Amino acid sequence: MVTGSQSQFGTFLKMLRRRVPPETEVLGSWTRLPVRRGRRVTQEEVAEALGVSRNWYRRLESGKAQRASLKLLARISRAFISTPEERTRFFVLALPELERVIEQ
Repeated sequence: MVTGSQSQFGTFLKMLRRRVPPETEVLGSWTRLPVRRGRRVTQEEVAEALGVSRNWYRRLESGKAQRASLKLLARISRAFISTPEERTRFFVLALPELERVIEQ
């Protein structure tokens, strides 16, 4: 069953991937293949950049995957997140219990 926070996380993650400019050459520390540049970033490319299977990443975007590790979340944030506010929102959506810590 997909919870509200999982669904919001998946939607946010998908939005981050889709807004990456097609001409982007790198995702985090992973260099995109020249043939892919000029095209929208795919789930497969992100999965390769993160070192996970495309199926697992697809499930993460759909909100159906188990929680990601902090290490993987950090890799995703380096690949996609541009502002401190987005990074905070990303981690709170991924780990809802962080919201209580941040509010204190």
